[in-house]
This record gives sequence, C-alpha cells and structure tokens, in this order.
Amino acid sequence: MKSKKSKLLLKPKYDVVFQSLFSDKNREETGFFISAILGKKIHIIKVNTEVSQARELPEEKIGRLDLLATTADGELIHIELQLVDYLNTIPRLLYSSCQLISKQLSRGDRYIRLQKSITIGLLNYELKELEDIDKMHTVWHFTEHEIKEKQLTDLQELHIIDMTKAKEMYHKNPQDILAQWILFILDPNETEVQSLMSKNEELKRTNEKLENISENEDVRKKAEILARWEREEKWNRQSVYEHGKEEGKAEGLKEGEEKGKIEGISIGELQEKRKIAKSMLEENIPIETISKITGLSQEEIKKLK
Repeated sequence: MKSKKSKLLLKPKYDVVFQSLFSDKNREETGFFISAILGKKIHIIKVNTEVSQARELPEEKIGRLDLLATTADGELIHIELQLVDYLNTIPRLLYSSCQLISKQLSRGDRYIRLQKSITIGLLNYELKELEDIDKMHTVWHFTEHEIKEKQLTDLQELHIIDMTKAKEMYHKNPQDILAQWILFILDPNETEVQSLMSKNEELKRTNEKLENISENEDVRKKAEILARWEREEKWNRQSVYEHGKEEGKAEGLKEGEEKGKIEGISIGELQEKRKIAKSMLEENIPIETISKITGLSQEEIKKLK
C-alpha cells in the first residue's frame, strides 16, 4: 500500500526532509520519534534544526544533520544523522556530547545548573567498533570499570543507532517500536512500512505530515540531489577502497585495506561535489545554498555555470 499522494513519499533520512519533518512546528511528531528512541514518553518544548557543530571534514556538510531538542524536563537532546562513514564517528559523537554539556554554562554559572544531555547518532552504516554487537540500538553511560552496574552520573548519555539493522530487528520482533520508526526514516514507501500505519498511531500522524512535505517541489528537488549524492559517494568510496586493497596486496592485505579506506576519503570528492553543484544550478537553487550543502566556494560554483 502506497501513499494516496500522486508521488512517492520523500525519505526522511535526507537532511532537508528530516529538518522539515522534525522541526519546531512539528514538536509533537519530533517528540514521538525521540520517545521511541529513549523508551520513555517525553514532551518537546523547542526544536532547533540550525545547530552548527564543527566539521572535521568539509564533505561532512553533505549527508549529515544536526538537530537539538529541549524537553519539558530541561533535558537537551542532540541528534546527528550520518549517511556515510567518514571513519571518525566515535570521536565526533563524543565531541558533540561534550559540547552539549559545556555550552550550557556561561562564565560564573554554577555547575549545579547543568541539565542532562543526550546525544543520539543515527548512522546508515555499521560501526567497526560495534560490529560484534548484535543490536541496532546501544546506550552508553559513565560506569565504574569493574562494577559495571555502578553509574557515576546520568547527566551525559550517548545513543548509537545502526539503521542498517532495523529490518533485521523488526523481523525478529514486529512490535519493536524503534525498529518501526527507523524503517520509516529509511524508506516510508515500502509496503511493510505503510502497513504499520494501522498499528502505530504516532507513526501514522507523522506520515501524514510527511505526505504534505513530499508535495513541496523545492524540498523534493533537494532530496533528489541528496539521493544522487549518496549513491555516487558510496559507490566512489567502495570502488576506491577495493582499488586500494588490490594495490596493497603486495604489502599485505591489512595494509591494503587501510590504504583503501584512507584513499576513499579523499579521491574523487571534489569531482562529486562539482556534479552535485551542477545539478543544483540546473534546478535554480541559490548559490549560497549550494555552497552550504557542497562545501564549495561561491566563486567556484559560479564558474560551473
């Protein structure tokens, strides 16, 4: 069963769609989703989708989203959605988590004012550090080295969600609410996902908001460009990675794998960004917006006309 709308629903995994769907004007729907992640009912009083965090790599401006929500209890919830693995996920999430703590206080403020901060990483890839864990959703706290059940504080919490495992988790347990939501984020058009609307009222209401967003031609054009970028970026990285492995065989398979990963980060990225920029120019998207998404300078983008 597909949407009654004439066009397919846009995929919320693309930042322009996610930002439109889980926005300040859709606080209730944002609360539904975050509640599914945290496993408890929360009430959102503010959502900011214009969060600016430091980027370690210029290309992280594409395919990555930051969202900051504030709950009625004063908790700060920071969501990062990442489509491509840039091999820096753990340090970046920890850095973001620490910023969420440090930015709460100004000079002279008392530490007692600190509110709980929760960082959530939505990843569309499997982390090598967690490949031995057969779970989609892991939660991390400060605990004592030997007394694992002893938690030092609950002021800082990190959630990592491997979205590639959502379908497996759902098939194991169709009642898994978070797995239902992640399947929706990845592709709301799947028959299996649409069938959930009769079982999950909160998901159904969010889907209705997505139907309206999907009728916005400007959002649709940007989402289509991001979809093209994701396909090309993943293909480029995989092909260069495989090439690096082949070249590195003479020096040992392990060295070749490392070389493939490293080269995969840099080779071809400029060319891919220029392709994206040209596509966006053809759609008459403002140069400032193209620069923000691709990381290319406005001067360089003008030369592509």
